[in-house]
Amino acid sequence: MFSILILFILAWSFYIGYSRGFLLQGYYFLTMIVAMLVAGSGYQSLAKTISLWIPFSSATQASKSYFYGADQLFHLDKVFYAGLAYFILFVLVYAIGRVIGLFIPLIPTPEKWEEFPFQIASGVLAVLVSYFVLQMGFTILSTIPMAAIQDRLHGSFLIRFMVQYSPLTAGLLKQLWVVKILGA
Repeated sequence: MFSILILFILAWSFYIGYSRGFLLQGYYFLTMIVAMLVAGSGYQSLAKTISLWIPFSSATQASKSYFYGADQLFHLDKVFYAGLAYFILFVLVYAIGRVIGLFIPLIPTPEKWEEFPFQIASGVLAVLVSYFVLQMGFTILSTIPMAAIQDRLHGSFLIRFMVQYSPLTAGLLKQLWVVKILGA
């Protein structure tokens, strides 16, 4: 069920990106890259702050995680707060970029960029942005050691792929949120 919903969201993203055009969608993609870099540079200090404000369901002996090893189970709160802090910073920077993006349609677009291949490329860029945002959300959820959440996430092949096996981004998120925080 979740996989179908995710595929629908990605298809909708493609349609939106296709209709936006290459200039605007390319700008949004670059905004995503900038948001990733800014979030990557400041999430650790924010993680310490939000850990005082946002509760986390701590692991127990009966807890399980399909996505992290047993040695990391009792330290997933640190990964959760790191991921959440990264996500918050990412969304803030991306939202600022989206507001600035309101003025991009005022820039004249070369007619060549309105051709079919460029529209397809803009649709693909929109899918990449949406995919990364969904992946961050599911990766954050995967750190919560509650059976109901773990079973739902593990029950979807697409979510498992997004969290564990996505080229480039799964390794990047693991590096930022697990390796840098836990050293594992």
